Amino acid sequence: MEFDGHTIILSTPEELFPLITKAVRLAGYEKTQSNSDAPGQKLLAPKDVEREFGIRQKTLAYWRLEGIGPAYTSFGRRVFYERAVLEEYIASGRIQTSESK
Repeated sequence: MEFDGHTIILSTPEELFPLITKAVRLAGYEKTQSNSDAPGQKLLAPKDVEREFGIRQKTLAYWRLEGIGPAYTSFGRRVFYERAVLEEYIASGRIQTSESK
């Protein structure tokens, strides 16, 4: 719809909610990612691991329950992963192919 030379888009709250949610998540992701690269931060909470490495929090919880996956530290009920341990764990799954030499 045009009004005084401006385009006006009409939308319902149901249509806007996913767009707003995505924008907020993206803004939070960028903010957290820049903070997580701080030199002093070597312990990551499961939500930070999910954000940085793409390993879901539920997967991490399952691995802890089964006694598999990367080593972690617990402090009370909180769980933390060392960045270096995660990077080493991920690299341990690397497969060398003949083309990547």
